[in-house]
Amino acid sequence: MDAYREFIDPSKVNNCVGCNFISSTKKNLIVGKGSLLQIFETIQLKQSTINKPQYRLKLIDQFKLQGTITDLKSIRTIENPNLDYLMVSTKYAKFSIIKWDHHLNTIATVSLHYYEHCIQNSTFEKLAVSELILEPTYNSVSCLRFKNLLCFLPFEVIEDDEDEEEEEEEDEEDEDEGEENIDDTKEKKDKKQSKTDTIEEDKNSTTTNQEPRLFYDSSFIIDATTLDSSIDTVVDMQFLHNYREPTIAVLSSKQEVWAGNLIKSKDNIQFQVLTLDLNLKSTISVFKIDNLPYEIDRIIPLPSPLNGTLLVGCNELIHVDNGGVLKRIAVNKFTRLITASFKSFQDQSDLNLKLENCSVVPIPDDHRVLLILQTGEFYFINFELDGKSIKRIHIDNVDKKTYDKIQLNHPGEVAILDKNMLFIANSNGNSPLIQVRYRDSSKTSDTKESKLNKIEEKEDNKDDDDNDDDDEDDLYKEEEEEETQKTISKSHIEFLYHDELINNGPSSTFTLGICSKEKFKCNLPNPNYNEVSILSNAGTDSQTKLNIITPTIQPSISSSLTFSQVNRMWNLNQKYLITSDDVNYKSEIFQIEKSYARMKSKHFINNELTINMHELNNGKFILQVTPKQIVLYDNKFKKRFTLNDEIKDDEILSSILRDEFLMIFLASGDVMIFVINTYNESYDKIEIPKLLDDTIITTGYITNSYLLSAVSKNVNLLLDNNTSSNKRKRKHSALSNSEGSKKNTGKSQPSTAAPPPPPKVNKVKTFVLVTGDNRIVAFNRFHGEKCYQLNHVDKFTENLSLGFFDPNQSTVDPFIKQIMLNELGDKFDTKDEYLTILTIGGEIYMYKLYFDGENYFFKKEKDLTITGAPDNAFPYGTSIERRLVYFPNLNGFTSIFVTGVIPYLILKTVHSIPRIFQFSKIAAMSISAFSDSKIKNGLIFLDNQQNARICELPLDFNYEFNLPMKHVDIGESIKSIAYHETSDTVVLSTFKQIPYDCLDEEGKPIAGIIKDIKDTPAMSFKGSIKLVSPYNWTVIETIELEDNEVGMTLKSMILDVGSESGSTLGSDPNSLIKKYNKKKREYIVIGIGKYRMEDLAANGIFKIYEIIDIIPEPGKPETNHKFKEIFKEETRGAITSICELSGRFLVSQGQKVIVRDLQDDGTVPVAFLDTPVYVSESKSFGNLLILGDPLKGCWLVGFDAEPFRMIMLGKDTQHISVECADFIINDDEIFVLVADNNNVLHLLNYDPDDPQSINGTKLLTKASFELNSTISCLRSLPLIDIEESVQTDALTNIAVPPPLPPNTTSNYFQVIGSTQDGSFFNVFPINEAAYRRMYILQQQLIDKEFHYCGLNPRLNRIGSIKLQNNETNTKPILDYDLIRRFTKLSDDRKRNLANKVSGKGIYQDIWKDIIRFEHTLNDL
Repeated sequence: MDAYREFIDPSKVNNCVGCNFISSTKKNLIVGKGSLLQIFETIQLKQSTINKPQYRLKLIDQFKLQGTITDLKSIRTIENPNLDYLMVSTKYAKFSIIKWDHHLNTIATVSLHYYEHCIQNSTFEKLAVSELILEPTYNSVSCLRFKNLLCFLPFEVIEDDEDEEEEEEEDEEDEDEGEENIDDTKEKKDKKQSKTDTIEEDKNSTTTNQEPRLFYDSSFIIDATTLDSSIDTVVDMQFLHNYREPTIAVLSSKQEVWAGNLIKSKDNIQFQVLTLDLNLKSTISVFKIDNLPYEIDRIIPLPSPLNGTLLVGCNELIHVDNGGVLKRIAVNKFTRLITASFKSFQDQSDLNLKLENCSVVPIPDDHRVLLILQTGEFYFINFELDGKSIKRIHIDNVDKKTYDKIQLNHPGEVAILDKNMLFIANSNGNSPLIQVRYRDSSKTSDTKESKLNKIEEKEDNKDDDDNDDDDEDDLYKEEEEEETQKTISKSHIEFLYHDELINNGPSSTFTLGICSKEKFKCNLPNPNYNEVSILSNAGTDSQTKLNIITPTIQPSISSSLTFSQVNRMWNLNQKYLITSDDVNYKSEIFQIEKSYARMKSKHFINNELTINMHELNNGKFILQVTPKQIVLYDNKFKKRFTLNDEIKDDEILSSILRDEFLMIFLASGDVMIFVINTYNESYDKIEIPKLLDDTIITTGYITNSYLLSAVSKNVNLLLDNNTSSNKRKRKHSALSNSEGSKKNTGKSQPSTAAPPPPPKVNKVKTFVLVTGDNRIVAFNRFHGEKCYQLNHVDKFTENLSLGFFDPNQSTVDPFIKQIMLNELGDKFDTKDEYLTILTIGGEIYMYKLYFDGENYFFKKEKDLTITGAPDNAFPYGTSIERRLVYFPNLNGFTSIFVTGVIPYLILKTVHSIPRIFQFSKIAAMSISAFSDSKIKNGLIFLDNQQNARICELPLDFNYEFNLPMKHVDIGESIKSIAYHETSDTVVLSTFKQIPYDCLDEEGKPIAGIIKDIKDTPAMSFKGSIKLVSPYNWTVIETIELEDNEVGMTLKSMILDVGSESGSTLGSDPNSLIKKYNKKKREYIVIGIGKYRMEDLAANGIFKIYEIIDIIPEPGKPETNHKFKEIFKEETRGAITSICELSGRFLVSQGQKVIVRDLQDDGTVPVAFLDTPVYVSESKSFGNLLILGDPLKGCWLVGFDAEPFRMIMLGKDTQHISVECADFIINDDEIFVLVADNNNVLHLLNYDPDDPQSINGTKLLTKASFELNSTISCLRSLPLIDIEESVQTDALTNIAVPPPLPPNTTSNYFQVIGSTQDGSFFNVFPINEAAYRRMYILQQQLIDKEFHYCGLNPRLNRIGSIKLQNNETNTKPILDYDLIRRFTKLSDDRKRNLANKVSGKGIYQDIWKDIIRFEHTLNDL
């Protein structure tokens, strides 16, 4: 019984599109990262100038989908002609149509179109990823293609009257011809399948009198061969631009051709253009072109002014215009070898381009097409135009100086945004945002921009002019195009880099290492000592990075202080450090500039504990708040006046100061607000609304906010909630067309524009209070007795709306401990306001403020770290008081610090949602901002051992993801990573591409080499071994391997070294003692494979290195280690895997594994085992060994040293294609987690006592679990329960984390895994009671909760898994990512679901389980 948790989100951009999704005037960038859908907008930075504008991508929101995104397309529908809907295609053959709900500030599912059953029933092949294409001119039809099977979905479009009359006649003729609708459509709220041919309508699209019409028709599925009899195997298919009817271009192959049989057959590709008749489900052939080269595999439709189509092959480009005229370009010298019609090609073979996996981007309104190779070089495909005809095409190299800052590696899709900006999805590196800028005079740029504006205005007004003559439009359009061509043809382009999205993939390998081994920093224990970090690779070639993923933030500590007894501290204007001793009721002043010398002041209250210290007027005045007194001092601590008369006999619990406003909270439940005038040294009391006179107030906040901006001007927004709600629905509903008939589609179109942006007003001073019954109340300074509340905040509902304050008070049971309403962000953007709520159980809820077009609302952030639990389910988390402390500038971030036994820091970058990071492994009791000569905009925090550390937030880490990350550029692709613990260094096996010299074993050229193409040789690899120092993450030594040699795998092992060989205990009683007296040392073992052609045998080498200490170079303390070669041996067969086994090492070479013993004079083989194909994975746990084979599955082998032998224990009978594997240990149960090449995790169990296992010889498959990306690496890690890890400090009696690493050995082991899209996950064992609770809860969440895009979580995880006979999946692996959604539901919903799980006390048990799951990676 195990659970799966993804703890780092995917980051590789697979799909992207630019469209008017939220605003009709500004394009949004929408990207798909595996299962993550993100929506961005472009913002202009404040430091931009006219000549040098600077733009950044800003994340609006992100959504985790229950499926893998395979394509994104924007579509303009008749329901909303001003905004785009989004088609989200997911694996394997389905797509959802979604829109933006402005009122709820989220996506809304319009429909789900499910074709998987239909396609699977129509083919014998296993269903794989399908392709979604859309007709680009009118958005009249979409097609989901799986090989030759085509699923067409027609859409309604706005048409002219003449076209409507023709359609009416056709409808009358065909209305009796019913055809079964195979489109399984699901709506957002009503998931029942329609019994008729039409698809059920969206329930949210309500109108006043008539039912809303659907904007799509019944879909149908056909085979591509029915389009035209000459079509055989479809290679690619696309819709073409600028045709009045849907027109498709089809690439198909007549027969199978490859490079090996080109002598026998060439030019097997056929290109055909067909006009599609959706009503008759037939086509009309426009033209057909035969005998194209065999390796043409892509169609690139070109928009106006170029039109036509580009056909892309590996070795040539072919342009086909709308009349079928071809213009061919040969781009390398292989073209003449693969086609019989080379004479018809324009020869540019001197360019030596390789067009595999290139990106082709038509530059909007330009005569050039941008060609980006997979290696990142830019080229222009230039079209010489003569009116609308193309005279000539040629390829030009783009000067590297124009794109020197743009690095690309395997570029993918390109999204076109506003202001000539392009976003390029980069598979093997960061994805950049670039701008196309014309370098000519400002006149040229202005002409270009004005032309684009005219075109946009014309498109916006197109729908309102129903009676325009199309021929007249074409005439004027042609004149405008000719004018534009004259302007553009003289301009030169440069590409400006603006921003990029970080890509942590493809992560092919990782290891676990310690990045901070210093026991002390600044004379205090290192808070990050012995923290285990994840060291992984990302990117390839020149964009390769080493990622250091740390469990906590790594603060840069500059100095430290030690106190005898302190509970709180404050830094005042970088001059004074004030401390409060709550135990002895004492407060003190320390002068920072005088080496923290104590300062005596006769006016300062030092015989009471201090609740808070505040600065006024930029530090010129100081305010001290104690339980009984409030005193204002000048900056020399001379008393100016007190507010003691206002308090009288009451007791102050807490205080808030913002600008000149002071808010204090009293033990009696009252609140007082003062405005302090430091100029006159006086104060005034601000009266709160009288409605609050009898209300108990527990806490509050003072802020500058937009929250009450709308209701302050128009209170009628709240007078009639029902009426205004209906108005909002009608105004912002995407399905707002009240015309129920299919006729009159072009007649009456109601206003469906996006809501107006927020009014440009200044923020106003807002007072926010929390009542005893957990309501949040807000009012302005000049409130006029008007007071508002956030409805249902006590239930933590998904959205919070403003309402009038209800004086009727519920039962007083306060659980909201503290709130804040502040901006969060980084130096690029701090416009977003967030309401942060801290509960007494340590939970943190965050709500984002947004404007829906009429009023301001709050929306809950759902993907936050779980920090606490209600009902005292996590008492350890609140053993030290948790408080929120706001930092307006923490090294460039506006952030919130959370004190406690597990301290947290809340950060938000421009590219991410708010992230809650664990600050350190030690507790933080008090925190304050700090700056001095060493650090700027840092902090000082006090731990529970009375130690204070002054530190700053390191900016060389990235805070966009769930854990802090540091990226180190390596510059060569990484194959394997190892951490050498003894020397505290990291060893990398890297490789780079080199030209392949094709020689045989004797060094002679291989027969059959074509001598004419020596300048374009095949590529091979050259490996190297690099030693990296964590001191500054630089490479301190490199061992270059021979050409064609690559370090396939390397590992750090602790091996037994000695001359004594093992012998049985019976023959020599002392032999066992001698054996264990062998020295143990840590070595680096490297397995090397030689990359050569298929006619030559694959050989290998294994090498053993020791990392030794040396004297470092002057000024380079990191260079204190180097490699020392101990042993090497050549083998027959490449070495594909190595691992440590009971003090020895195992090497898999070819079809054999050999265990070797390391001795003083070399290595000795002691045991071996034959394998079927080759070993793709080998892992050990004690004397147990996993061997994974890519065809024959997984073996469990035992190793015995008395005598030496390898014993086959069990085999997997499914013949899993093993990519990687490792052990999961659940007390005394042994499990093996195996990842195959279908993205599926298999949990195998070795259980000799189970009769089905046949005495353990068969590994039982207990569960299978599908992931949304290819699994690349698995590593085992001890699992320590959070409750067991809690220790109590003997002096303070405070719960503290255990020393790291834990001294106790664990009987439980989990597995951490990485994927190709940059995400990381762990699979961990759980006990049976927790499994039962979580399984029922998961089922309830699947069935009862709404899922984005209408997707099914159950289908996502086990839908494509086919179980073999006699196998069960009765206890599947739990999806914790789904279960943790429970914590973000409203309180009523949570308790309702909990009651369905079990009976009494279940709510607390569920929370305990969730906390335990959330802290499974505490060992890091």
